[in-house]
Amino acid sequence: NLVQDSQGGRYQIGVDPAAMTDFLGPLAASLERSPENARFIFNDETRQLDLLQDSVEGRTLDIPATIEAINAGMATGEHSIGLAFQTQPPAVSGTATAADLGITELVVSTQTYFTGSSNDRVQNIRIASSAFHGLLVAPGETLSMAEALGDISLDAGYAEALIIIGNRTVKGVGGGVCQVSTTLFRAVFYGGYQIDERHPHAYRVGYYEQGPNSPGPGLDATVFAPLVDFRFTNDTDHWLLMETYLYGNAL
Repeated sequence: NLVQDSQGGRYQIGVDPAAMTDFLGPLAASLERSPENARFIFNDETRQLDLLQDSVEGRTLDIPATIEAINAGMATGEHSIGLAFQTQPPAVSGTATAADLGITELVVSTQTYFTGSSNDRVQNIRIASSAFHGLLVAPGETLSMAEALGDISLDAGYAEALIIIGNRTVKGVGGGVCQVSTTLFRAVFYGGYQIDERHPHAYRVGYYEQGPNSPGPGLDATVFAPLVDFRFTNDTDHWLLMETYLYGNAL
């Protein structure tokens, strides 16, 4: 746009707001970023939190402010003008302490075994379990395992291994993820937290009955996003911190 002043002697260059809105609109989704809490591990010796991964500030593209910034920059002859964003801080930053979050001790620990698993199945267990290492669950928050896992695909590093679909065992991407969901389910169950959604496998799976402290059949949980999920609620007044470790053939 060229805007003439009231004296008729000067023109000011500016972008067409409608055209620029149409241009920026499709870019907004790809530029959006959700806030992410910091991740920690609980130091048993110091009883403090050790930072594992710093927090991430959320952002959304502010189109009106971006257009305003472009017009202001063009008026002063700038050739490079940054986009404007609305920001959203995470609930927990990297400076949070154990006292801040009410994390003071181990509340529950469970272990499952997967002796005899293929290398591909072990790979999937390792990737899926890492999604929960250092993850915080807020007081009153309902955690969806499917949402926490995100994309289960070859592109995300998962391999093809045996999975159960209906009443059949077939090869599919992500076989072994249910080792993680079963371990999480048992921790939630023994910890006494509110279970909102849980689905057993169609039939007994030997992996979930291995080990010296196996509870036997009936305490497994399957996840097959987006149709089948495992969800629980932290029905306490304090944050929960999850840690996941693989020791040989144990999770």
